[in-house]
Parts: sequence; C-alpha cells; structure tokens
Amino acid sequence: MSTKHLICFDVSKSERFQLTDNYKLLQRKLKSLWAIEQNDTELKAEKLQRAKIFVLAGPQDRFTQDEFEVLKDFVSNGGSLWVLLGDGGEQEFNTNECFIGGGIVCESLWRHLLEQNIEKLDYDFTDEKYKIHFHYPYGATLNVSDPANVLMTTGPVVYPFNRPLAGYYYQPNGGKILALGSGYMFHDKYLANDKTNDVLLNYFMKLLGSHEINYKHLDFNDLEINDHKTFTDIGFVADLPKACLIDSIGSEIPADFKQMFDMTLCALSNRLLKDVTSAYHHLHVKYEPLKIIKPQFEIPLPPLQLATFPPVFSEPAAPPLELYDLDEVFSAARTQLANMTGQCLQTIQRKDSRKKPHYKELENYIKECARITAIINEQHDMPAREILNIVAQQIVNYRPYE
Repeated sequence: MSTKHLICFDVSKSERFQLTDNYKLLQRKLKSLWAIEQNDTELKAEKLQRAKIFVLAGPQDRFTQDEFEVLKDFVSNGGSLWVLLGDGGEQEFNTNECFIGGGIVCESLWRHLLEQNIEKLDYDFTDEKYKIHFHYPYGATLNVSDPANVLMTTGPVVYPFNRPLAGYYYQPNGGKILALGSGYMFHDKYLANDKTNDVLLNYFMKLLGSHEINYKHLDFNDLEINDHKTFTDIGFVADLPKACLIDSIGSEIPADFKQMFDMTLCALSNRLLKDVTSAYHHLHVKYEPLKIIKPQFEIPLPPLQLATFPPVFSEPAAPPLELYDLDEVFSAARTQLANMTGQCLQTIQRKDSRKKPHYKELENYIKECARITAIINEQHDMPAREILNIVAQQIVNYRPYE
C-alpha cells in the first residue's frame, strides 16, 4: 500500500482560510488522497521538509526574513508552495463576486476543463475557452513577471480587463509556486455549488503534487495581459480640499483673507476699453455702440422620403451581332430536309392548282437539299441536273450487305 504525500496548511499567520472553519469541504476532498497537517508555529525547515505541498491560505501577519529564507529553500529543494490571497475590502460597491468567462488563458488548462463534466456555454465561439466560466469571489489581481507564467486572467469582460489572477512558477528540479488571487474560490460555499471550481481544485493539486502536467511554451502563446493601472479615489479626494502651502513659506497671512485671492488669473478685464475707443478716432471711424444682431434660427426640414416611383433608366442597345437560326445550324440533316419539304409543300398548296409549278422552284429545292446533305458546298454552285446525276450514281453503286 502506497503512503500518502503530506500537504501542510499554515495557521501561524492568522490565515483567513481555516480547515476547521471555511475549508471543511476542501479538507474532506483532500483526505482521500493526501495526509493533512497544520503548522501553528514559526516556519522551520524541519517542519517543511516532510511536506510535498505547503499552503499559505490567506496569511494576515508578516513573515520574518528567516521564514522567507525557509520558504525559498523549500522550493529550491523540490517542494511545492501554494499561496492563496484575497481582496482589499471594497464591500460597499457589491463588485467583489465575479463570474469570469474567457479567463482561462493556459491552453492545456482550458482544454482539460472542456473534457470535464462542467457547465459550458452552448454557443459556437471562435475561441473555445470562452465557453468556460468560473466563480472568482473576493479576489485580487496579481503582477506576474518572468520566468513565471499566467494561468488565469480576468478576461475581456471583468474590470480590470485582462489582469492576471493565477501565476505559476516551476524550477527544473521540481520546485513549484502557485499563487492564486482568491482563496474564496475553494470556500465551502463556492466549492459545493460550482463544478468548475471543483475541477480547478483537482487540477491544481495534480499540478503541485505530481509531475504529470508539463507545460510547453505553446500553452502561453495566446496571452493578452494589460498593465496594472492605479487611480485615485476622486470622489473622496474632492470632499477634502487642501490649499497649497508652498507660497506661504516665509510670508505672513494678511488680516483680510480676500487679499490672498488673485482675481487677475481668471477674469474679464475692461482696462483696455479706453484705448479701443480712442483707436476709432485715430482711424477716422465713427464710433457706435454695438447693435443687437437678430438671430437666424434654422428651421428644421422634414425628413427626406424616397421617391414614389424609382427613376427609369434607358436600356442599353442590343449588341450588333449577326442573326441566324439556331435550329437550322444545329438540327440533324433529316430534320432540315423534313422542314424544307414541308415549307415547299405549303407554298404549292397556297397557289392555284390550275397553274403549273415553276421549274425554277424545283431547281432551288434540289440545290437546297443537296446543300443540306453536303453533296455540294455553299460556295459551289451546281446545276440541278448534275446534282441528280450524282445522287443516281450513288444509288446505283449502293450494294446491300449479303
């Protein structure tokens, strides 16, 4: 039977998150795979060397320099350090509980989450990481610098935009540091109601407690991180006006405080009015007081409407192409002969039966049939007698197959 690795929670710095208080569900989940201990004394190397993972769950007291050295040696020797933080206490604006979408920026992490049984948005995003949402209550943003990498951010929706929430550092010898800006993610209230936070907990424990997860540089290619910007509380500062005291050094305050105001800085002065009026006399221009200029009000016009009948555009002329009968060009020879014969018969029927047919019409009929059957070319003209002679010779030379 394999022994369980030890995970140690520090409680010596008045930690905000306690296994016996608000991490009860977390403790039950870890008991099946980990041996759990708590450290309530000053950090010592002997205490940490037995632990695989050391957790700082929201410390509120200061660390000494020796304790920092102990933590550095613990990571250098292959230990995993997990730091959980919290917000700064802005409670009156009701902005401390966030439901972040598109904040999982590590490609291996969000692909792992998509394979799990969690709630995902049923929408066809161009980037599938936007299907994943997680609770981030009472958290803070981080400043992550090289060689550490960013695993989670606030995304493009939650303000401040695209700021790191989770940073991960790995040493070649196996030492790891995972910093998370919100320890409330694994609070009993949120761990029980959010499957995504539960899956993230299991993933982080595997990341810190084993070597099964190895990131590549491609996992952190598509990162969009905004710089940290600080703004003063303008509303609070506006209620506390403070005078500048630099000019008062070495001078006495007069009895009449009104003398301290310099009205010439921002004022409309008429001191040059006399010089302006005298300039009219020198320029030989009649001086008249200004007259009231009658205002010209712009009368709003009714909105434009489309014309009832659209404009009629002239059709372009037909292309100058030669007209010809497609049936005459592409139909079979027998069809053309039948059409030619039908036309000639109709012409004969329209004429008076007592009149004899003209031999010229018969000759034209024979020539047209010869042209259709390719006996003669269109450019070659041949008498009807010769055409009939050619047809007769072909009939005589025709021999049926025996």
